[in-house]
Amino acid sequence: MRATVMDVVRDVVDQRAPEESPLVDDLAGLDYGLVVHRVRRASDGKGGNPLGFGLSEATALITPVVLLAVDEACRAAVADATGRLLSRVTSALGRLRPPGRRQIAPPEVPDFDRDQLAAVRSRVRAEAVRRGLPEPDAEVLADSVVARLALAGAEEPALAGAEEPEQDGTSRT
Repeated sequence: MRATVMDVVRDVVDQRAPEESPLVDDLAGLDYGLVVHRVRRASDGKGGNPLGFGLSEATALITPVVLLAVDEACRAAVADATGRLLSRVTSALGRLRPPGRRQIAPPEVPDFDRDQLAAVRSRVRAEAVRRGLPEPDAEVLADSVVARLALAGAEEPALAGAEEPEQDGTSRT
C-alpha cells in the first residue's frame, strides 16, 4: 500500500516537531476532507477555533504547513495526470454529497517528478517562513517533506492477488 498524505505528515512531524504528534494523531482519526477544510480555514485566519480541539493547536506550526502543502501537491499531481476537467467534475460531485456521507480517507501520495518536488519544497519553505519559522529551519522542513515524498513515490503499491509464498519457500499458484 502506498503512503497517504497523513502518513507523510506524521513522518515529517515525528521527525521535525514531535511535540505536535498528538495533534496529528487527533487529525488522523477524523474525516480527511473535514481536516483539510478546517486546517485551511485555521491557516487563513478565518474563524476562532476551527479545529475544535482547544488552545494547544494554536501553537502548532509544522503540522498545518506540511498537511496543506502535501495535500495541495497531491491534488495538483492527480489533476495533471487525469486532466483538469475530471478534477472539476469530481469536486462538483463531492459538493453535492449529503451531509451524512461517509468519511473520506486521506489520498495516496502519487509519484512526483523533479519539478513537482521543487514546487512543493518552495511552497513549504515560503509558508513556514510566513508563519514565523526561521529561514534555516524552514529549509530543513522543506527538505524533509521533499525527501519523504520522494520515498513515498518509491514505495510499491500492494499487488492484488499476488502469489503468497508457502512456508517452505515455494509459491502457490
